[in-house]
Amino acid sequence: MSILRNWYWIGLCVGIAFFAARFYLRYSVPLYQASGQILIKEDANSGGALSEEAVLQEIGILKSGNKLVNEIQILKSRTLMQEVVNKLGLDVQYVGQGRIKDSELYGNSPIVVDSVHWGDEKQSATLEVDMQGELDYTYFGEEEEKSTHNFGQALIIKKDTFWLSRNPSAERNIRLQIKIGQGPGRYLQKLKINTVGDYSNVLALEMQDPVPQKAADILNTLIEEYNQAAIDDKNQVAKKTLEFIDERLRLLTDELGSVEGGLESYKERNNIPGETSTAVSFVLGEVARYDNELTQQQIKLELLRSVEEMLSGDVEQYELIPANIVLGDAAGLDQQIASYNGLLLERERFKRSAGTGNPQLQSLNQQLAGMRQNIVQSVRALRQNLQLSARETQQKLSQLQNRIDQVPRQERELLEIKRQQNIKEALYLFLLQKKEETALSAAITVPNARVIDPAIASGAPISPKPMQIYAIFLMLGFTLPVGLIFLREMLDDKIYSEADIKGLTATPVLGAIAQNKTDNPIVVKANSRTAIAEMFRLLRTNLNYLSGGNAQQSILITSGMGGDGKTFIAINLGISLSLAKKKVVILGMDLRKPKLSKYLMEQSDYENVGLTNYLVSEMIPQEIIYPTGINDELYFMPSGPVPPNPAELLSTPKLNILFEYLREQFDYIVIDTAPVGLVADAFLLEPYTDISLFAVRYANTPKEMIKGLEEMRRDGKLKNPAIVLNGVKKGKGYGYGYGYGYGYGYGYGYGYGYYEEDGKKSWIRKLMRKKS
Repeated sequence: MSILRNWYWIGLCVGIAFFAARFYLRYSVPLYQASGQILIKEDANSGGALSEEAVLQEIGILKSGNKLVNEIQILKSRTLMQEVVNKLGLDVQYVGQGRIKDSELYGNSPIVVDSVHWGDEKQSATLEVDMQGELDYTYFGEEEEKSTHNFGQALIIKKDTFWLSRNPSAERNIRLQIKIGQGPGRYLQKLKINTVGDYSNVLALEMQDPVPQKAADILNTLIEEYNQAAIDDKNQVAKKTLEFIDERLRLLTDELGSVEGGLESYKERNNIPGETSTAVSFVLGEVARYDNELTQQQIKLELLRSVEEMLSGDVEQYELIPANIVLGDAAGLDQQIASYNGLLLERERFKRSAGTGNPQLQSLNQQLAGMRQNIVQSVRALRQNLQLSARETQQKLSQLQNRIDQVPRQERELLEIKRQQNIKEALYLFLLQKKEETALSAAITVPNARVIDPAIASGAPISPKPMQIYAIFLMLGFTLPVGLIFLREMLDDKIYSEADIKGLTATPVLGAIAQNKTDNPIVVKANSRTAIAEMFRLLRTNLNYLSGGNAQQSILITSGMGGDGKTFIAINLGISLSLAKKKVVILGMDLRKPKLSKYLMEQSDYENVGLTNYLVSEMIPQEIIYPTGINDELYFMPSGPVPPNPAELLSTPKLNILFEYLREQFDYIVIDTAPVGLVADAFLLEPYTDISLFAVRYANTPKEMIKGLEEMRRDGKLKNPAIVLNGVKKGKGYGYGYGYGYGYGYGYGYGYGYYEEDGKKSWIRKLMRKKS
């Protein structure tokens, strides 16, 4: 019912919420999402063998999927995103300023930053500019200070210097805010990377941004930079190998040139026109073959010694091993070196995005340590075999050398020179071959990832969603006022309806009186057909049913607190009874704050001789009963001056004499007494009453007062109690209305000096002081 009573407030809030949603959708910055998918390739050199990583995964030491986790961390690394920022020029952001909403100008800003020279280490700045013409622009400094500059002219701000130029492809006259020095952090926060499925190597990349094309460009460039970085990492081995071969080739070139020059000089000096004999040539060929074989064995021994020294040194020192130059080994050393280099490159890539204490990095360190030990053992075994082969080759060379010693001196010397030439040529050709093989391997290096779906931006914004925003705002527009209504009702303890009363007490509700919106307290008049007059007539009728047909009735009217309208009810009920040709007297027995004379005669009670005078003197009842002038059947008895001891006066025996007289003279006695919620005056009058009416004011009387009335009913403190609901608003029936008020009080007190109206002291107080 409360919701129905306040439907217009709810409707107003829903309407405001609807327009607030439209305003939000109109001026909020939409977000678009770009997404793409890539496939992380497996290592090509893993083959079908069981790797150490697979073994660690099998026994539970290493979690499966670590490679994907490592690649995700690399994709999210700040270094990689910085490369994307540099390539796309995202370190400078151009924002077009509108009246309410700003928008980013990606790729279509009318003014662009050509270059910047920083004067300090801050390296970030924000410029506000506006293009004025084809050749100049306006710069807005601090406190909107303006200055005009030409394009291409240096703009000096404090220690920093900027050069701006005009973008002819963007014809927009708009004020710009240029943010220079934007880092990769703001884009890393927007980047989301997840695996597709539980057992696939597919990664889904997503990014949200107000500019859809910008988000797509960032993702595509990120994939390109990731693949290029992976290729560069893989080519580090080839680069180190090529450096080693080039260094050896430079030395061999010098040595081969020296040997060939010496051979030519020897022939000219000794006038040797042709080649040596066939036998000598055969021996020379054999010597060259064994020399070439011995040279290769020595090269392999030298390389093995370098590898062993490299791996046997500091275990914290990680260095790539030259590959693809040790061939034909039965121990598979080339494959082990390639696996070691691959794992080392993976460690270096992961180290860029993870700290030194990362568990996965420590796992890679353990794998590298194990592979180092295996390689060292293989190197030592292979070196022993090569040393044995080298000794056998040296023995054969010694035998051939003995044969050479038997030829003539010139031929022997020539043979020795050609032997050195052949050795250098063979070694030079061998290194050239390895160089070409290494360069070819580097040229065909494949990236780590294959693009499945390139990043594209969504056509419609993903946020805000209009239907969702309307639903949220309308829900708030409805639930907020409804919640406030329920909260208000939970905190409010006032009476608003007959149902509220019946839920707290078994005392019957005799009737309801409408709210009096006039200043005149007398609302019941002869021949009056107003709603409030009819309500009092209905109350009069209900009194007959409550009394059970008794001819004489003494009706006590009280309330729980001041302001509930008990005097108003007493007067108008008395008038209504008198209009039914019943002789009625209204007693002003509220000796603490009387208002009966004020309502009836427009004068204060202490100005007339009344009940107080009767109780403290030898007066008779006839002297304190006055006609009201409303009709001939209605009389009233004012309370008289306010006494200091109301309760004691109401306990005197003269009160009994008064009521005996009144019952003989009047059909109805209507008693207006003090509220029972604050004083006990009404309880003292209980022996003289037949019916007790309890006035409850709509939206004013607390529920605690009704609970107190229920206790009085159970204890029998009031005779035949009934409730009159007063002040019901028009159109609300029995109080199903609205309107709340907080704070109540009647103002009753005790002792001398209480309730002095208009600064006047009670004459009865003076009389009592004289008697004392």
